[in-house]
Amino acid sequence: MDELKRLYRNGLYSFKGLYGFLKPQVYIIVNVINPIFQVLFFSLIAKHAYGNSDITPYIIGNAFVLCIYNAFFGVGTNLITERSLGTLKLLIASPYNKFKLFVSKSTFHILDGMLTAFIGLLTGVIFFNIKIPMEVMPHFLLCLASAIFTACSMGLFIGSIGLVTRDINLLLNLSSMLLMSLSGVNFPTERLPFFLQGLSNILPLTNALKASRLLISTKLVSYEVVNSLVLREFLLGVAYCIIAYITLRLMERRSKTKATLDIY
Repeated sequence: MDELKRLYRNGLYSFKGLYGFLKPQVYIIVNVINPIFQVLFFSLIAKHAYGNSDITPYIIGNAFVLCIYNAFFGVGTNLITERSLGTLKLLIASPYNKFKLFVSKSTFHILDGMLTAFIGLLTGVIFFNIKIPMEVMPHFLLCLASAIFTACSMGLFIGSIGLVTRDINLLLNLSSMLLMSLSGVNFPTERLPFFLQGLSNILPLTNALKASRLLISTKLVSYEVVNSLVLREFLLGVAYCIIAYITLRLMERRSKTKATLDIY
């Protein structure tokens, strides 16, 4: 129980430290207004492209993909933030488990990502009158949670590389655009070239989006297929966590030998 309390405090203080110096207006612009206009923009493009067909799957996709801002630019920039504050050397030198520390720092980003996704879904309900049946809501929330977990795990993996490079923002932006392009947010992944479909299946969001669309678009929902896709998304997140842990240990060792901890 004490360990859980410590993880909670680390996550809370880290999140407060990230946004505490900002005015509430800035947080509202970044985490409320920006998601609303992003969902509106891509949903209107989908409506223009697909005409009278139902664009609910694409609205849901754009709501889900909002979590990448928390996953990549929240979780993925933890090491950069520590470096800019001058505390990275102290963290690396401390005997505390670094991976556990950065996982605890990610908890509130996951919650904030879910809030941002809900804002995107609410935008779809208000402006496009999308409907999510109440009977599928538990499975739908499970899809959302698994998507955010996997995206944050990938953010941890990318952020670990920040120990040996100063161009991590380029990698984070490239990864976020890759997710928007290949995870089936604005068009079905079946339309991708064959070799890109294989890449899409190992990216975050893809399986969760497929599951959520089955829940919304199918009158007779096959919960076995939905559960299989959600489980696949969750296992993918676990795999990214393991890769992130290994990468962090390797990059930590390399940053010590190459003296790259304080490269800006």
